[in-house]
Amino acid sequence: MKKFHEIISLVFQPLLMPTYGMILLMNMDVFTGLPMRWRLIAIIGTFLFTAIFPAIPIYLLMRKGEVHDLFISKKEERTMPYLFSFMAYVFWALFMWRTMQFPTFIVAMGMGSALSIFIIIFINIKWKISAHLAGIGGLAGAIFGVCYRTAINPVWLFSTILAISALVALSRIELKAHTPSQVLAGFAVGFAAVFTPCFMF
Repeated sequence: MKKFHEIISLVFQPLLMPTYGMILLMNMDVFTGLPMRWRLIAIIGTFLFTAIFPAIPIYLLMRKGEVHDLFISKKEERTMPYLFSFMAYVFWALFMWRTMQFPTFIVAMGMGSALSIFIIIFINIKWKISAHLAGIGGLAGAIFGVCYRTAINPVWLFSTILAISALVALSRIELKAHTPSQVLAGFAVGFAAVFTPCFMF
C-alpha cells in the first residue's frame, strides 16, 4: 500500500498540476477550434515553465546534497527551491499573457498559482504546509474558476478532481509526510489563490 501512495504522490506532484490543467483547458470547446500548433505551444510552454525550469534547481541542489529528495520533505530545505518555482511561475503567467494572449482571468489565475507559492514560502518558515495539496488545490481552483467563467457545470469533472484531491491528501498523511491540518491548509491556500482571481478580472 505504501508503494501505491508513493505513486500517487509522484503522479500528482505539484510541478505537474499546471500542465494537467492546461491539457484540460486546451480540450475545452472554447479552445478546440484553435490551431493544434497553438494549443501544443500552450501545453509545452506550461510544462517548461512550471515543471522543467523549477525542477532544474531542485536537481542541482540534490546533487550538492542541500536537498535530499524530489519532494523536498524537510521543511528547512524548501525555501530556495520554492523561490525558484515562484519566479518560474511568474514567467509562465507572462508567457500566457504576452505570447499566448490568454484571457485576462486565466493569466490572473496563473499569477494566483505564483502567489500560492509565495504564501507557502512564508508559512513554511514556521510550519510545514503541504505543497502537494496546494498544487492539487490550485488545479481544483482553476477547474472551478474556468467553469464558472464559461458557465458550464461538468459535475463529473468536479467530482473527479475532489476525489483525486482527497486521495492525494490521504497518501501524504499515510506516508507521514504531513498531518491532516497541513494537507487541509495546503488545499485551502492553493484553491483560494487560483479561484479568487476569476471574480476579479
